[in-house]
This record gives sequence, C-alpha cells and structure tokens, in this order.
Amino acid sequence: MKKYLLILLFCFPGYLFSQTEIPNTLDGFAEASWGMTFESIREKFLSMATNPESKEKIEILNEKKDVSLLIRRNGILYLYRFYKTPELLKEVRPKREGQPEADPTIDGQTEFRENGILFSVGVTFNLVPSEKIKEKLEKKYGKPRKESIGDDKVSGAAIWELVERRENPPRGGFAVVWREGYKKLPYTRRIDYFSANIRDVIAKDYVDFFSVQETKTLRDLIP
Repeated sequence: MKKYLLILLFCFPGYLFSQTEIPNTLDGFAEASWGMTFESIREKFLSMATNPESKEKIEILNEKKDVSLLIRRNGILYLYRFYKTPELLKEVRPKREGQPEADPTIDGQTEFRENGILFSVGVTFNLVPSEKIKEKLEKKYGKPRKESIGDDKVSGAAIWELVERRENPPRGGFAVVWREGYKKLPYTRRIDYFSANIRDVIAKDYVDFFSVQETKTLRDLIP
C-alpha cells in the first residue's frame, strides 16, 4: 500500500490533479493547517490533553521531531507527518540570511525548510464498511475523482481531489480512502490526507536531492 501511494504521489501527478471544479478545498486536517510546524501542532495537542475541561481523550503515543507525531484521539489513531528539506540540499539551496523561513502555503517552492512542516495526516481506525466511509465523504466533498479496484474486486482506493490550481502555488489537498477485503466485502481502516502544494515541494526536492548525490559521487570517483 505504501509503495502504491508513493507511485500515485510522485510518478503520476496528473492522475491526482486533473479536476478543474471542486466543491471546496482541503486546506488541512481538523485543527491543523498544511504547513504548520511540528512544534506548534505538538504544543496544541499537549494543551488539549492536559486541559481538565476537555471532554476528549487525547494521548501522544510517539513522536519523532520534525518527522512524525502519533496521536490517539478518542480511540482513533492519527499519524501527523512532517517534512523538512534534506540537509544535503543546503549546498544548492542555502537559506537566505536574515530572512524568516517562508510559509510554503503562500510562497515559492524553492526555500530551504529547517523545521518540519505538516504535509500529511494518516487516520487508522477499526474496520468500517467502505461504502459508509464513501457516503460520508461524498456528503462533504462530492464524488471521488478516481477509483481503482484490485483483481480481487474488493481491494483498492478512492481519491478525492480538493485542490484549487488556479492559485499559485495551488491550495488544498487530496484524500485517499483505502479498501481491503474482509469476508469477501470491501472495508476501510485507513484514510490518508495530503497537501497539494507541499507534495509539489517534496517532489522537486526529491529530484534535486538525487542530482546533488550524483554530483558528489562523480566528484569523489573522479578527483
């Protein structure tokens, strides 16, 4: 499933982003907006977890600074994923001195990001019939843009494109609902949400990262 998701994200961007009219955009998840830093989201959940007046049960189960934050909220698991520019890219994309780190939701896509920024949230829960999940999302976002069904006629994925690409950089994101077979019927236990703009940032950094690696390798091989 992870490999399939990476292929969708980075190898076939047109597969995900071909819709022109959307009911609304996906600008984040729950209380978190795309581009928020690891520290800001961590502090938000710490505050909620320790608030004696809160009616929710919130636990921080695992954290890796600037990479991931695993939250259990009312029995459901939320994996907040963060991205920062690989250190190697400092050689080709140094951070400009004296200037604050740009907000990826409003600025260009070539800044060096020292702090982890939110680009994705994965939600994991007990098995629910896929049709019930689909119906709920359709009420909120409309019909999915793409659907795929596996050879078993049960597994697969449905993709909602909620991106405003008339803006530069594009605003919004997309949701991927995963289907799996259980007793020969389609069920869902996982949904992934992604930022459209930061997905583009990661894709560009990915290309530049391997370009720098190649240059360094050639330099070391041929002094």
